[in-house]
Amino acid sequence: MSLETIEPYLRVNTLTVVKQLGFGIHGRVWSVRGPNDRIISAIKLFEDESPFERELAVYERLNEENCHQVGQFRIPRLLDSAPEYPLIRISIVQRPFCLDFASAYLDELPAYFPPFDEAWHQEKENQFGSADWPE
Repeated sequence: MSLETIEPYLRVNTLTVVKQLGFGIHGRVWSVRGPNDRIISAIKLFEDESPFERELAVYERLNEENCHQVGQFRIPRLLDSAPEYPLIRISIVQRPFCLDFASAYLDELPAYFPPFDEAWHQEKENQFGSADWPE
């Protein structure tokens, strides 16, 4: 996917791309500004539909629950989505933040996920440190 493919979306929503903010295995992220020239949000353009659908579902659930921060980590608000591209538009947040939910699963564990047993918890506590693991 490229910016050219979302030109109709940008035009209809009176948005202008400012700069690329990041990229990963699922797609790319750009900041966009509105007609008042302020940077107002970010657009995440996905390479495939499955990661888009998973991420959209997580952002929809977070909005329904009015959850926009977990501990110190800020979570953007879902502002819009366009499955035909596929893209989501989210608010801009300051660090520290949680942004990427394309590999998240709602209401079910992925098939590859290990069981949440005592050995798993001990391994994660060792990885993150006993003081940081609860958070």
